[in-house]
Amino acid sequence: MSDWISVNEERRPEHRCDLLVSVKYIRRHENEDGSQNEEEGSEVAMGEYVPVCNHRAFSYFDSYSAPHGDDWWITHWQPLPAPPTE
Repeated sequence: MSDWISVNEERRPEHRCDLLVSVKYIRRHENEDGSQNEEEGSEVAMGEYVPVCNHRAFSYFDSYSAPHGDDWWITHWQPLPAPPTE
């Protein structure tokens, strides 16, 4: 069972908080021969949920370590685990 929650679901964090986010990206760059190239990928990063106001449409997820690509978007999130006690 996965703890990841889709950003398309109605469920959101209750307040502004740090979390783990799954990021998809498309990097566009130029090859040595001058031709254009696109690279698709994904990564897990630290992120934040920012409730701008009470209306969900104005809240958003932000990633602290978004890829350096031209396009990136957060697809899933999950709360951070509790810190170690020892």
